[in-house]
Amino acid sequence: MLYSKLFGKTTKTTSSQAIAPSHKLLLQAGFIRPLSAGRYTILPLGLRVCKKIENIIRQEVDKTGAQELIVPTLHPIELWQQASRDQKFGAAMMRVADRNGAEFILGPTGEVVMLDLVKQFAPSYRDLPINIYQFSQKFRDEARPSGGLLRTREFVMKDAYSFHPDEEDLKKTYQLYWLAYENIAKALDIDTFPVESDNGAIGGSISHEFMVETPVGEDSIARCSCGYAANLETAEFIRDNINLDEEIKPFEIVSQPEWVETMEDNIKHYGQPKSHYLKNVVYKDVDGTIIIAVIRGDLSVNPAKLAKLHQAKGELVPATDADLESIGTRPGWVHCWGHQAIYVGDLSLKTVHNFIGGQKEKDTDSINVNYGRDFECQIFGDIAEAREGDLCPRCQKEKLKLTKCVEFGNIFNIGYTYSDPMDGFFAAQDGTQKKLYMGSYGIGIGRAMAVVVETHHDNLGIIWPKSIAPYHYHLIGLDLSDNNVLQKAQEIYQKLSQKYEVLFDDRPNTTPGEKFADADLIGIPLRLVVSQKSLAAGGIEFKERSDSSTKILTLDQLLTAVY
Repeated sequence: MLYSKLFGKTTKTTSSQAIAPSHKLLLQAGFIRPLSAGRYTILPLGLRVCKKIENIIRQEVDKTGAQELIVPTLHPIELWQQASRDQKFGAAMMRVADRNGAEFILGPTGEVVMLDLVKQFAPSYRDLPINIYQFSQKFRDEARPSGGLLRTREFVMKDAYSFHPDEEDLKKTYQLYWLAYENIAKALDIDTFPVESDNGAIGGSISHEFMVETPVGEDSIARCSCGYAANLETAEFIRDNINLDEEIKPFEIVSQPEWVETMEDNIKHYGQPKSHYLKNVVYKDVDGTIIIAVIRGDLSVNPAKLAKLHQAKGELVPATDADLESIGTRPGWVHCWGHQAIYVGDLSLKTVHNFIGGQKEKDTDSINVNYGRDFECQIFGDIAEAREGDLCPRCQKEKLKLTKCVEFGNIFNIGYTYSDPMDGFFAAQDGTQKKLYMGSYGIGIGRAMAVVVETHHDNLGIIWPKSIAPYHYHLIGLDLSDNNVLQKAQEIYQKLSQKYEVLFDDRPNTTPGEKFADADLIGIPLRLVVSQKSLAAGGIEFKERSDSSTKILTLDQLLTAVY
């Protein structure tokens, strides 16, 4: 490819919103361009990288026994409603209607249509497991797209789905995808580690994310030296006992100034640390149900944990002042019991004797409040977010550390989440109809490209791994006004192109400094220079992008080299 003819050139400018290194570098190097918030055009250089990533993924996924197909992007909304997933995705789901008024979903994932497809073939136990996948466009109306390709509203994804007679059979395929993801990461030269994660809107009970550590990561992972690792959406921890050796005192209603409403107000008035107070955080489900999360004052509610424990019908959103008014209260006055709401309590409520708070009125509140004696929640469990320094739940010795990461890929054990409501049956060996047990497995292609850049760059630009570099060689022609050099450069380009992928910077009026800077920015791992100087030295200057040293090679040496 002649660089002079390449569509999409380098640029020195970038968006002020480009914070992540991958976002800046992919823009500046001419791999992507923005169309609108969360939507990017993949330019020819970027598409070459994406196609190579796809091929690596395809090779490994094929080894699991999966078969590639493709399903429509527009999904009839009735399928999503039948599976009760339309509310789970909530505002992130993008909807369109055709000329006849039929409503469709721009597919954010493919579980419902893949199960519908499998059902059409009325599978028997002899057909299982079924393992199918596709590369297709996905649409999610993210509230805050960020990081360039790290979080977008439209993206290409490898999404795979497996169908089994039971969980034991699913585990075999789950492990095959686990190994496939490790091999894919190795081929892309990125270090990943698996963590326990929340299934979210996809559904199911068990899932793992393959994470890559990076300072710009949008996910926080709780990790322990013992090997425990989990996304904050699922991370457990051992709650410290605050004062369980203290004698339980009689419940009291005491006078309290009206200005005491916030946690800071309570600390100022009572002089006790946050852990001694009750705290309420109020959410609303998609059906209007008000959920009051009750937790120890020094901890924070994790919305994902709360949604899972409560078995929320959709995305939980913070309650508004109007929502609080509907249950007879207002900010700072929410009670730990008594409102027309679902109360969900955290495990930390059993780590304190004689809590302060819980029944705030105009000039009174309660003290010496004890869970189990004075109040109980309808639902009780783990809804607290793990913190740096909390005790590891596995070894119960070491403290958790929080790490910023980006999700590279995920695998889900989704069980009967879809086959139950959608009547996804197979004919069992005993002649009965039984429900299909499902798994799903995803990797975003654009995000994978961005993750590689996050971990493969320096202050000059990108440093692509050879496996996915847009071209094998970046050939730079200098002194091209010299006809001898020009002819030699063209000859080298033509002969190399018969065996390798070559990007030839043939621009006649660009300075050497600009060409070298562009080569470093684009990041092709091997650079070749043809110039008066190199030809006088006997050949072509060879340099690796990650190395400062150069050497002279002949064309024959390059043609016989193993890339």
